[in-house]
Amino acid sequence: MKMKFHKEKYICLEDEESLLNTKNKSSIFTVKKLILLVFAALLFGFLNSSNFGFTNTTTKNSIVRYEKPLCPVPSKVPIKEHDNVQFILTNKDYHEGIINRFSKSIQIPTFVFDENNDYTKMQKFHDFLKESYPLTYETAEIDIVHDYGLVFHFPGLNTDLKPIMLTAHMDTVPIGDPNDWLESPFSGRFDGEKFYGRGASDCKNLLIGLMEAMEKLISDGKSTFERGVVFAFGYDEERSGRDGAFYISKFLLEKFGPNSMESIVDEGPKMFTDFMGDYYSMIINGEKGYTDLKIEINTPGGHSSMPRDHTSIGMMSTFLSEYESNLYDPLLVPENPMMEFFECAAEQGHLPKDIKNAALNARSDTKAKEILLDYGLSDPHIKYNFRTTQAIDIIDGGDKANSLPRDVTTIINHRISYGNSPETILKKATSLGKGTAKRYDIGLTVDDEDIFPETINGKLTISFFDTPLLPAKVSPTNSEFYREFTGLIKSFYEDEVYPEKFTEGKKIIITPGIMTGNTDTKHYWDLTDNIFRVQPGHSENSNAHGPNEWISIESHLQSISFYYNYISHFSVNDE
Repeated sequence: MKMKFHKEKYICLEDEESLLNTKNKSSIFTVKKLILLVFAALLFGFLNSSNFGFTNTTTKNSIVRYEKPLCPVPSKVPIKEHDNVQFILTNKDYHEGIINRFSKSIQIPTFVFDENNDYTKMQKFHDFLKESYPLTYETAEIDIVHDYGLVFHFPGLNTDLKPIMLTAHMDTVPIGDPNDWLESPFSGRFDGEKFYGRGASDCKNLLIGLMEAMEKLISDGKSTFERGVVFAFGYDEERSGRDGAFYISKFLLEKFGPNSMESIVDEGPKMFTDFMGDYYSMIINGEKGYTDLKIEINTPGGHSSMPRDHTSIGMMSTFLSEYESNLYDPLLVPENPMMEFFECAAEQGHLPKDIKNAALNARSDTKAKEILLDYGLSDPHIKYNFRTTQAIDIIDGGDKANSLPRDVTTIINHRISYGNSPETILKKATSLGKGTAKRYDIGLTVDDEDIFPETINGKLTISFFDTPLLPAKVSPTNSEFYREFTGLIKSFYEDEVYPEKFTEGKKIIITPGIMTGNTDTKHYWDLTDNIFRVQPGHSENSNAHGPNEWISIESHLQSISFYYNYISHFSVNDE
């Protein structure tokens, strides 16, 4: 039985002919017109829906609620190397060698400064790697790039398969004040649970974990690679990879070509985190952008006994105070991976009810997005993922107590949020610079453009200290690699590492996310779309970059065992 419109009411008809044969011809035209109008209206609404492809219902508040999952739970991928994973995690005799080698790696200083580095210290670390992992050195094609960058290539038999690439860096930040350390920053001491020393958690643990995994794979006879494997180790990641990853990228592009890697996995947050009442694994598929602003004020000098009302340092202080007082507006745009993070948390986690509803509707409802943004800003762990940050890190000026300062320079660091750009930062600095210049009657130049001419009182200059870096392109979470990768993580932690934590239906929640800092991957964007930043281990307050840095042996063993299985799964041919 079919339903038709007739004289603005529903009527039931056994077949269409009974309507067409009616004597009231005008009613036929009315029916046809109504049918066409209704069909057109429905089609228009469907095609113009921002939720094309999804079934949804609409509340009285016009909030769209999806019936199809916004964040599908990854299917478990069987752990191919179950026996070897358990051996690495539990065998005490095997652990003795691991403890010894990792401790030695920490004992070798590899810190770098922003400028004026002596990289020859890296040679000792190279020598240590070659001595400690002989099978890896015998098996790989090894290239030393730009003095101390290391690339290990394990060719695959099937050249149609793109290699997987894994990265880490051998350098660390400086130690700071040695008196802040409870013991030598390069002791590498192991107390039975933790390793101590600079680089223990950032990120010699990852680099050594990769080398340990590969050495054991080869030792176990698993060195026939169907898919190629590439290790890329930079040596100045802590100063933006200008000498290491920058040149490694050029080398890899020349050797393999653009878009030649299946995936890149680099350092990032630990894979296992207890967060918001659930167990999470945040797979970083985006990074904030980066730029440093250089602010200079130049004024005439003179004797301090006859000062002007405002010195260059005083002028700079006013500018910086106003700059700090004007934070960048928070924003949550669709391309920010944190949007998808909240959708996963809402569907699979235990968010407060109002936050859950907001997360599920933030893409289509402005009020819901505002609620979600306020919630994100209230959490100290993730609040910087929604706002461009500013940090006044360096200031230099003045030569002598009785001499007026002529030149004052400040560097302001910025981490650029999705939805902002370097132009956003320059616009703010220009606006505040105009106010300072007018207040003190000085000139203003912004990015080599004269806004106000220089006066006898001096000049304010605003420029980018280095080439700005835009927020990273977001790696897809609907790719075959991502599904396979996250399925491995799910199986690894739920079945191999912490099965006792996942009883009564509890599951690890795997989400996308962003990093507020930058890794060496910023140099590798042209090699693949699949760039993810995460490292095995459980979250721990390890004082990375601070005094008394440490990492647990538990996390270190998870790095070795995860990458043993990861490389075997994607690359090793067991036939």
